[in-house]
Amino acid sequence: MKKVVIIAVVVLLVSGCAGQNPKVEDAGSTVAAISVIVEYGKSLDWCPANDLIAFGKMREDSYYDVCIMKPDGSQEICLTDKECPQKHNGNPVWHPSGQYIVFTSENGDVTGHEYDRVSIPGRGINCNLWAVTPDGETFWQLTEYRTSFTNPRGVIHPQFSHDGRTLMWAERVGNKEGTPWGEWALKVADFVADGNCRLENIKTYQPGESLRFYETHAFSGDDTRILFSGNLLSDQLECGLDIYELNLKTENLRRLTDTFNDWDEHAHYSPNGEKIAWMSSTDLGDLGITFDDIKNHLWGLKLKTELWIMDTDGSHKQRLTSFNEPGNGEYPGHVAVSDSSWSPDGTKIAACIAYEDGKDSGKFRSRIILVDLGAQKKDFIGTSHFGAFRNVRLFLLTAVYDLFIHRFPNLISLGVRWINLV
Repeated sequence: MKKVVIIAVVVLLVSGCAGQNPKVEDAGSTVAAISVIVEYGKSLDWCPANDLIAFGKMREDSYYDVCIMKPDGSQEICLTDKECPQKHNGNPVWHPSGQYIVFTSENGDVTGHEYDRVSIPGRGINCNLWAVTPDGETFWQLTEYRTSFTNPRGVIHPQFSHDGRTLMWAERVGNKEGTPWGEWALKVADFVADGNCRLENIKTYQPGESLRFYETHAFSGDDTRILFSGNLLSDQLECGLDIYELNLKTENLRRLTDTFNDWDEHAHYSPNGEKIAWMSSTDLGDLGITFDDIKNHLWGLKLKTELWIMDTDGSHKQRLTSFNEPGNGEYPGHVAVSDSSWSPDGTKIAACIAYEDGKDSGKFRSRIILVDLGAQKKDFIGTSHFGAFRNVRLFLLTAVYDLFIHRFPNLISLGVRWINLV
């Protein structure tokens, strides 16, 4: 009987490492580590072509600039300290070739703190789309919307298709009764780079009932579908954003999050197209955000979110982070996870967070963090990764396995050959 038990242990241990790993269903076994990359970062994009991260960063003048850096935060270079308007620059996205970065830039003739505040990356009022080479030497203005203080246009979150031929973004197209944020639309255009970067054949999409706020997030792997967020239902406030997938050819719409009052945003496909990472306020209670908070741009003081992950059909939703759990001492106050970007190999997610400064109540700071999704798992590009066991049970089984290797080598060899046969 003892020999049968030994063989059973060997089969479990070897098959657990050599076979396909089961899908991870709990955050604790998914996230191996969280580390800080850079302070004052807001919005980012990780380029597979050169393994560099483009991001927005608040500088000493209190305006955001577009910078690039290595994934560990080293070799940081500012790109928008000349040529383009010297106000808020951010929301950068890499062209898949790594040869261009498209970003949003606040118009240089905007005046007044209140108008600067709604022009920061991600709000984008009185901003235009620009493109720059990664050396920061050559710029092109892609859209030309004039500054207005009564009915402004605006642009946020440009995103490239995987083939680099198409650019999409969300655009404020005008004022709208019943919503302080105005009427928005999804824009999709041909991106032409023949020595003079420009946009052609701009198309407009406004799915849903409300025609209010939209935010663009990502193209699917075959570039036929896009992820975006919006409050598409007629009586859904902007703080009730949901994640949707839109087929650009058929305009069929699929709702991936069905939480009327929760804030769901910043959705991105994993490199293999099997998962979606996004931020959500689900499970964090009623945020208490009101229409007046939205109107006066005070919603950020109440927003709390975590990083989540789900299958591309909206199933198997799970929370990855726990920043807002009581007793979590790593970050003081409450935290709002915002934009994120997968590493090219699918093993990590870089994310922006805003967190309450414990030394100054009511004041918030931002940083970019790196979420390591773990070593002992099947990653999100379909390759097995092996590393140190973090689970105590696996550690004990590994110790038993090591004992059997030295005490019963012939039995182990027999067991491994049997596993390979089946």
